[in-house]
Amino acid sequence: MIPYKYHPAISEWMYMVDSGEVPSSQEMKDLMPFLRAKLDAPNAFVDNKRIDNALANAERFFELKQYPFQKFLLTFITYVFVRNEQGELELMFNEYFIYAGRGFGKNTILSESSFELTTSNHNVKNYNVDIVATSEEQAMTSFKDIRDMLENNKEFMKSRYSWSKTEIRNRKNGSTIKARTSNPKTKDGGRPGAVGFDEAHAYDSYKSFNVHTTGLGKVPFARRFYLTTDGYIRGSVLDDIKERAKMVLRGELPNSKLFPFMCKLDDPEEVHDPRNWEKANPMLRYNSDLRAQVEQEYETAKVTPSLMVEFMTKRMNCPTENLATAVATWDNILATNQNLPELVGQNCIGAVDYARVRDFCAVGLLFKVADKRYWIHHTFIPASALVVQKFNFDIEAAVKQGLCTIVQGETIEPDIVADWFEVQARKYRIQRVCMDDYKYQYMKPELSSRGFEPWIVRNGKTTHTKVLPLVDMLFAKHKLVFGNDMMMRWYTNNTYLDIDTKGNVSFEKIDPEKRKNDGFMALIHALTQDGELKEVRRIRRKPRSYSY
Repeated sequence: MIPYKYHPAISEWMYMVDSGEVPSSQEMKDLMPFLRAKLDAPNAFVDNKRIDNALANAERFFELKQYPFQKFLLTFITYVFVRNEQGELELMFNEYFIYAGRGFGKNTILSESSFELTTSNHNVKNYNVDIVATSEEQAMTSFKDIRDMLENNKEFMKSRYSWSKTEIRNRKNGSTIKARTSNPKTKDGGRPGAVGFDEAHAYDSYKSFNVHTTGLGKVPFARRFYLTTDGYIRGSVLDDIKERAKMVLRGELPNSKLFPFMCKLDDPEEVHDPRNWEKANPMLRYNSDLRAQVEQEYETAKVTPSLMVEFMTKRMNCPTENLATAVATWDNILATNQNLPELVGQNCIGAVDYARVRDFCAVGLLFKVADKRYWIHHTFIPASALVVQKFNFDIEAAVKQGLCTIVQGETIEPDIVADWFEVQARKYRIQRVCMDDYKYQYMKPELSSRGFEPWIVRNGKTTHTKVLPLVDMLFAKHKLVFGNDMMMRWYTNNTYLDIDTKGNVSFEKIDPEKRKNDGFMALIHALTQDGELKEVRRIRRKPRSYSY
């Protein structure tokens, strides 16, 4: 028996958390006594009848089963009040911070709440709800959910609501629902009753927040919602809300009306026990398809460092503090040691990379056969570079294996690079030779004179972010083949992913002095052209028989 006296929608989830029936974050555990103190105050008022109506309407019209945490949230968002000194009802909470892992159903909460606030059950005239996001597509998600619900219940709803592609309106009380982007120019003023910020992690300043909330307070029972997973922008809006939520739970802001519903891991190590995942997303208890998807992502993330950062940040709401991570695990790098097939006559993309002409210069060819990529590489090293600097690598062994050539002198001249590609062109069909703009100016004349097409590849976070999913997939699924190339393994292991506050990545060198990654960067140049790489299909002919 649940030992609480509150509305069942409150008591059920409260008991599940308090009893340990559902794994919960420390913040979720702290929320329960915080709420009991509020609910037990003499001026608290929970409108049970209207809560019952709201829950019934959500399940009836949206045709979704309401799980305990969803009923709990809808209850506090809608009809939990306090009486002020004049005996008038005020919302117990008017800010709702709903922070949970991807797949939680935040848009369902926002859709059901937004619709309820426009109904006769809420009974506030001209209660306009703005759903705001940084992109139009995201802003329209909940709006479309509500519009689809109205279409699915058209016979019942058409006399009560009107709807178009841009606005939903209650015919009787004039309340509306609109989707808006965070661009201040798209905001035309108005008198919103509630503003819902979808994916609040995407905001890097308060400017967009403020322009949409300045009109709040002109309509009774003003509300604002922050619904979000975690993200990559640090030290801004989301981090501020998280800290304020924790202060509320600690009792440091007694007059705050923020409702802090925080689902997250308490420690990064908890991720390795799937039983803890419900701390970040209670929906995993009820949705087997979601759990299967999260399990699959975790298995991949275990061997793909960049995906583990994403998994921890978005699924577990436990952003990784150290965002510099290896490109691939050592086991996945070792898996590139597979036999190279016969590639004569195949199309390929050439690439070249070096930091300076006085330094290592890596060249290579990228082939695509079936679902695998094959990389043939060679490095030229000025003899003077080996005198100036010692490297943590057996260059002598690499020379003996034919992986690199020591060039007498201080620089690698363009004709040396062009000679190598010219030799390779006798066996393979080189579509183009890729390099960044800096190398292009130096290499273009010689390569062009030999009949090759030099191709500029933009170097930096935009390019690297786009190619990263392909790189991750190739390593994780062992679809990238170097052959027995110890130098390429060294280059790859010398590279890490640097992830900025917006989630953009760049491939960087771990130790600029004693490590090199030119061969890996040449590979990245080539992989940017993967979509242009034309595979030559071999035609298997039946042996002919001849009679003499």
